[in-house]
Amino acid sequence: MRKKHPEHVNLERWLVSYADFITLLFAFFVIMYAISQADLAKFRAVSDSLKAAFAAPGPSGMIDLGGSGGGSTANPLDTVGQPVGRAFDMPAGKTHTASDPDGELQSIKELLEESISLELGVSDTSDKMQLTYDSRGLVVRLAVKDFFKQGSVEIEPDLIPLLDRIGRIVSKTTRLIRIEGHTDPSEKNTPGYPSEWELSAARAASLAKLFLSRFEFEPKRMSIAGYSHYRPLVVGTSPEARGANRRVEIIILNTEFDER
Repeated sequence: MRKKHPEHVNLERWLVSYADFITLLFAFFVIMYAISQADLAKFRAVSDSLKAAFAAPGPSGMIDLGGSGGGSTANPLDTVGQPVGRAFDMPAGKTHTASDPDGELQSIKELLEESISLELGVSDTSDKMQLTYDSRGLVVRLAVKDFFKQGSVEIEPDLIPLLDRIGRIVSKTTRLIRIEGHTDPSEKNTPGYPSEWELSAARAASLAKLFLSRFEFEPKRMSIAGYSHYRPLVVGTSPEARGANRRVEIIILNTEFDER
């Protein structure tokens, strides 16, 4: 009778269990990754939907980035009611992180922020100017009380360097430019102007002439409009409301200039 050889103990059986464990662990992470990607896709879909809703034409909330400090003093360009578009108090550098649908206008806005910051400094810019983006395009909103004396259409000389910085950047674009003048009812008896229509249009024309005389603007690319007091930003008769409504707006339109 043959002698049986003693059975050897398999010392590598743990490798089978280890391989099974690694396989299960790999499957677990693959499933977790797949789930996370699905959630990310859903999140992006919801985010895009919200962006589309808030970027649609119509009223939206004013975003005050710079702040006006403590106390009860109101910024004459801060809207109390329902403004159109999103506001960027100046100069805020690049503190506003919301993306705009038009990349070129976003670049123009950033250039204006940087250039105007150098001209005015942080302390007094938001009282003079705001940048907003709405369905028309990029709007540079100027407070009339700083750029024109009461009842006047002559631009204050000390603010021409600021307008030069704006004009120098705007003149490089290929967009149509519209300058709009707005008044408030307290200016209805301005001598030399039969109505606020003429006064608001004259202020817009004064700014347009300044740009055309100092920069190489194509005149066909620029237009002016006067809206009297019929397109207020704020409803009310308080000094703050009148100051917000009495303004000039430089609009870099969404429309490209067609030379034909």
